Amino acid sequence: MSNKIIIVGHGLAGAILAHTLIEHKQDVLVLDSQMPHSATKVSAGLINPFIGPKLNVPEDFSACMLENNNFFQKIEQKTGKNYLKSIILHRVFQSDQQKEKWEYLSEDYKRGFLSKKQCKEIGIETTLGAGQTSAWKLNALDFIKDSQEALIFQKRYLAESFNPMKWGKNKVIFCEGYRVRENKWFMHLPFSPAQGEILQVESTNNLNISNGTWYITDDNKTSARIGSTWKHQDIESGPTIPARKEIIGKVSYFPELSKVRVLSHVSGVRSATSDRQPILGQHPEFKNYYLFNGFGSRGSTTISRCAKQMTDFILKGQNLPIQNDIRRFA
Repeated sequence: MSNKIIIVGHGLAGAILAHTLIEHKQDVLVLDSQMPHSATKVSAGLINPFIGPKLNVPEDFSACMLENNNFFQKIEQKTGKNYLKSIILHRVFQSDQQKEKWEYLSEDYKRGFLSKKQCKEIGIETTLGAGQTSAWKLNALDFIKDSQEALIFQKRYLAESFNPMKWGKNKVIFCEGYRVRENKWFMHLPFSPAQGEILQVESTNNLNISNGTWYITDDNKTSARIGSTWKHQDIESGPTIPARKEIIGKVSYFPELSKVRVLSHVSGVRSATSDRQPILGQHPEFKNYYLFNGFGSRGSTTISRCAKQMTDFILKGQNLPIQNDIRRFA
């Protein structure tokens, strides 16, 4: 058994796990076959503490943000770039119930309430107002690009598929996203991948807004991304006209977008699971094979913390959280 750890896949999950293991002095090699439909392409990197129409704060949110900050501060010190940025997100209320719920939310992330009149003054059309929320934006695309360049420079990256005859005597961690459904060691698990589509549009309005469908300003402040859709069928269809119309229709709270110029329209496939929790752990029979997958739409929030947990599991034998442990499907 070689001491080298092979990571299969260089999306957000594989990249963060690779650098976490390298930080722990491990000999890491990343294999990436550079297949299409990457989930990272449709990630706006929005990290929002208030989830869904009920505006719930996940129990692990604070712990996830602690690990996100720890991880990216170390990376940013090396690259001189800022990947994880704090933003103010304007949550446009869609119902009286949402507006009432806002009043009872934790003050940790609330920053203010804007009336209908105040919203109109900044270009947002809504009858119920909006709540200003402390949120974050992760520039996943730049991080992935810079991670790949760093790994290549360190001779830790190969653009190739996993070959068990070549690498099967190593510890292997599969992080290949939704293509885990084709992985003969883990394909039996209840994955539920979903395609998402987003638009990049020309815009100099520097607001960040969401009513469930978001408008997130790009770092260049001359464009923004809006999205996203979610479907479980025909997930490799690529960008579609119906999805484009759906996205534009759902951001009617921002009237200026009705005439905006679309710069790009992309799709990708998220590797979600039936219980909406990631799957981490060790194969019950092939003990040198591990899985780190299934993060869905909360990947920007949860992967850094899960990477630390996975590293502690592999190197120190510490237990994984039961809700994420692959053994819950035994």
